[in-house]
Amino acid sequence: MPPEFGKEVDVKLLKLLICFVLLPTVVFSIQINVNGSSWKTWDDSLQQFAYESSYGKIIPMSDVAPILVQEADTLRVTAANGILEAVDPNNNLILKEGEWLLEGHETLGEILSVEIEGEILDSRSIEIWLDWEGISALKSIIARFGELHQIEINVQEVPKSASKLRAIVRAGGRVPDIVMVSSSDICDLVWEDAIQPLDYIDPINLSGRNSFTYNERLWAIPFYADTQLALFNRKVVEDIDRNWTLEEFESISQNLGELAAGWNIYSAYWFIPFQLGFGKSSLIEDGELIITDQPTISALAYLVDKVGDGTFRALERDAMVSLFAAGKTGIILSGSYMIPQLEEIDLDYGIAPFPFPLRPLLDYKGFSIAKKTRSPILARQIIEHLTSVKIQQVFCENTYKLPANQSALRIIDLPQDMKRSMENGYSIPCSPLYGLYKNTMWKLLNLALSGKMEVEAVLQSGQEIIYENYGCME
Repeated sequence: MPPEFGKEVDVKLLKLLICFVLLPTVVFSIQINVNGSSWKTWDDSLQQFAYESSYGKIIPMSDVAPILVQEADTLRVTAANGILEAVDPNNNLILKEGEWLLEGHETLGEILSVEIEGEILDSRSIEIWLDWEGISALKSIIARFGELHQIEINVQEVPKSASKLRAIVRAGGRVPDIVMVSSSDICDLVWEDAIQPLDYIDPINLSGRNSFTYNERLWAIPFYADTQLALFNRKVVEDIDRNWTLEEFESISQNLGELAAGWNIYSAYWFIPFQLGFGKSSLIEDGELIITDQPTISALAYLVDKVGDGTFRALERDAMVSLFAAGKTGIILSGSYMIPQLEEIDLDYGIAPFPFPLRPLLDYKGFSIAKKTRSPILARQIIEHLTSVKIQQVFCENTYKLPANQSALRIIDLPQDMKRSMENGYSIPCSPLYGLYKNTMWKLLNLALSGKMEVEAVLQSGQEIIYENYGCME
């Protein structure tokens, strides 16, 4: 064979190989049709939106078929081995051996197409205000939603978002569509006519509904809860029995001497668990706020006594955090929101539930829709997405939050003692009386703990203040 012929073959083979390599490799293809017309074809790029799980990559059907319609009348899946009608959009697709299969219906084989029928939304833009911790993670989740659905989402970090919303409403300015709120924000926002009731959204399987219910209407959809916990520095306290009692808490703290347990005892937020632990069934009972009852008297007398003899230390928040991080206090009562900070400084810490019979507060955060939103249906669909099982799991695992979605709570990878707090926790009430209580008790607790007034006299004085101001709360 002439040398030139061999070279010609080599060149042709090389060109063929180059062409083969440059050809796009389509592992799979899923056709999405809306109202009978082609909307999108998914190829291997779908994997970038999938989540990792213990059995591989998964993605909810609502993300695979991400067209926003007012109500999807039909969601039908055609697979290699058959057709499935009326598919739940919360069903997951699972990637197995290069094929996307419908969870629970794997025998249908590879998914080929999805048919959707419904009225397509006109609105393709929305504004959301976020507050509190985990904003970076939440922004990423919302951005992913916007990319999948091809909508424009303006996400703003707005500290004290409820206060700013009230100010804008008074001024007649342009409001956001969705605003993140706490239960204590609701009453003021309702009075300002700033948000709309959300009874038409059925928060199935979501805890914390009562935290956003005022005048028998639902004003926000629960998203997550922070819980109060006992945190201990393992260099000072080796471990704590998870079934410990208040008496055991006293004993451990007394043995620590100068490193005794401490927290912001002057705060009403940290006093309520003691009121409940000493026998008060609810902070607000039959529409009344009573602080001269025996459980409240006993709880305050207990704390005055234990702070007085050095068993516990009254520490402002900043001092408490600094002393704990420096190993100068063994135990603090704090919230689950502090855990990411402890992880960041690589502190060797432990978590314990509140000692019996104390009950930790559950501080819920949720999403309200502005009264003058320009995109009410889109706002609802984003909130439903954020409270879905997978989104709740992903966000809450990364931020140490308790998901409102109870299905997510069952599978989420969080410290068990956080979950136990959910079982025994007391939700902050959605009532204007809670704000009055916080403002009043701050002064009373300082007076009592300083020894300037007797416990019963302090509480009686506070009760009179509450009665004097109760009329403006109604």
